[in-house]
Amino acid sequence: MIRILLVLAAVLIAVLAFVFHQPWLYAAAGVPLIGALGLLGRQLWGAYRREKNQQSAPPANPPLEDLGIMDVRPHDRQGGSNGSSASEADTSTSSEETSTSAEQQTESPPVSSPDAQTTAVEREPETTTRTAPETTTVETDEQPVLGPYLESLRAALGARTVCLLVQEDVILEYRIEACASVESAVQRGGIFETQSPLLTATMSRQPVTVRPVTEEDREVLGYYDTPPAIEQMAVAPVPQPNSATTVFLLADATANTDLGTSQARSLLERYAETVEMLGELGETRDEQERGRAPDATTEEETAAPSEDEEEKPRPRREIIAEEMTAADAGDDDLALVLVHLNRAESIARRGAESVDKAERLLRTRLEHFAPGQRVERFGELTYGLFPRRGLDEVEPWAAELQDAMAEETGELEGGVSVGVAVRGPRHDANELRADATEALREAYETGTCTIVA
Repeated sequence: MIRILLVLAAVLIAVLAFVFHQPWLYAAAGVPLIGALGLLGRQLWGAYRREKNQQSAPPANPPLEDLGIMDVRPHDRQGGSNGSSASEADTSTSSEETSTSAEQQTESPPVSSPDAQTTAVEREPETTTRTAPETTTVETDEQPVLGPYLESLRAALGARTVCLLVQEDVILEYRIEACASVESAVQRGGIFETQSPLLTATMSRQPVTVRPVTEEDREVLGYYDTPPAIEQMAVAPVPQPNSATTVFLLADATANTDLGTSQARSLLERYAETVEMLGELGETRDEQERGRAPDATTEEETAAPSEDEEEKPRPRREIIAEEMTAADAGDDDLALVLVHLNRAESIARRGAESVDKAERLLRTRLEHFAPGQRVERFGELTYGLFPRRGLDEVEPWAAELQDAMAEETGELEGGVSVGVAVRGPRHDANELRADATEALREAYETGTCTIVA
């Protein structure tokens, strides 16, 4: 199975080298191919050793001449017969053969019993065919391509870890889709949270972003149990045109590697563009979405929540689904309005305290603008509102909100970006969130309030 995966990885890298006209990738393709040939050679050598040892093993019943026995004759006894048992046989040996046998015994070490020799031959291949993995690359039957694919990227970059991360909501929660690493403390899957974003709004519009990692910043590397001495990391967003989910490649490295070279950036960009073409990512995500209905009750929700659980944000789609149900009960229109503070990145660079202060001010200002409406945090310095308005009513309302926030000073100076999705018959919770997210991205880029209906 491992040989097949290595061959597939070699073929894939060779195809990428041909498509992207990168001759050096042919050398990278040789790495998994050499590994596959090495495993095949080791298996063939083990089979050869087994066959050779079996042929050289002495037979279970060696010829009597080899033991120095020249003749066997029945011993005549009274009342006996010529067919008496072998234990009653006389053996006659010549002095010459006895001498020769003695010389052979002094020249070679004692030979154990045939049974012991057979056991030794049978056990030998067990110790010669074992190989230890060189990395902690994730290679499962569920994802037979992503594992070798990320390992080829890690080897080409000289990185410590390369992982594919998925952020389903605007909240700072990331799922490890696949990972390749030479570090033993890396997590092979699961979900982790951070205090600051791994991929900001500005980074999501850049093909590749490389930034240094200080000792204090290493806490954001939640895919490690204990972060090693990482000095830099690079992120490359994976194109997701029809989804609100954020997917990106992340590579980290020590000071011995430079992820900022043009070659490394180009490699990361092209690998990110190819991820969605592999098909495994979307298939896995769809299966997980089908297994998590918006109104499903989890074990944490049914149990009495602790203080920490009460503070943990709920999935956004559950909140959206609740508002949709309430709007249906009152036969009301509904819109999802996402508001993002334009100076979010500069505030985030000042630290967590500055972010918390700005979020409190932004939430308070939104609650004053829309009294009685639900205001929920959708991400860092990003909030969602749920006005019971149709397209004709929500359009001037959202424009008025953006104009009012543009006049703010202090922490809220610089205004906000406003993206709106008006609920229609085709919308479920995920689709409404996706439309609102896309509207917010366009509003951030253009500087004008954007509405999707």
